[in-house]
Amino acid sequence: MAKLSSTLCLFLLLVCVLGTSGIRDTASIGAHMITRDDQCLTAFGVCSDKVCGELCCEQKCIDNFKTKNPSGGCEILPGSALRICNCHHDC
Repeated sequence: MAKLSSTLCLFLLLVCVLGTSGIRDTASIGAHMITRDDQCLTAFGVCSDKVCGELCCEQKCIDNFKTKNPSGGCEILPGSALRICNCHHDC
């Protein structure tokens, strides 16, 4: 049986955790903290020219969340060179 790399395990964990339920975005303005309950994040997988590039990622986001103000693109996973196709949308 082949061993899974730690990067792949981390990626699979993130995909499972993020799923379609999403993460709530927060923004701070001055001394006030505003939590936006209407913004979620859905990850569609790895971004690469061979799998799904920037335009493909954006199109997946729009196709899946047409009525929820979608904004998608490839984003670098912090602490890694791995790029993930993320879609920010209304919950």
